[in-house]
Amino acid sequence: MAQAAGFSDDEVKLLLVAVRHMRRTFAEARSKDAALEAYAALYDNLFEKLRDMAGPLPPRVEGLIE
Repeated sequence: MAQAAGFSDDEVKLLLVAVRHMRRTFAEARSKDAALEAYAALYDNLFEKLRDMAGPLPPRVEGLIE
């Protein structure tokens, strides 16, 4: 699936880690400001799509995104 979108498997894994970082950045702010919820939800949805696209992850990478 990643190749169909023009990404290598490693690029998808890097994107997954980057999106996870953004989700953590929004975690505290979204609990205090409801206006950020819709924006943060976009990152949540993107994270799930990238995770599905990445397929099985090695334990080392899995530990980085949890």
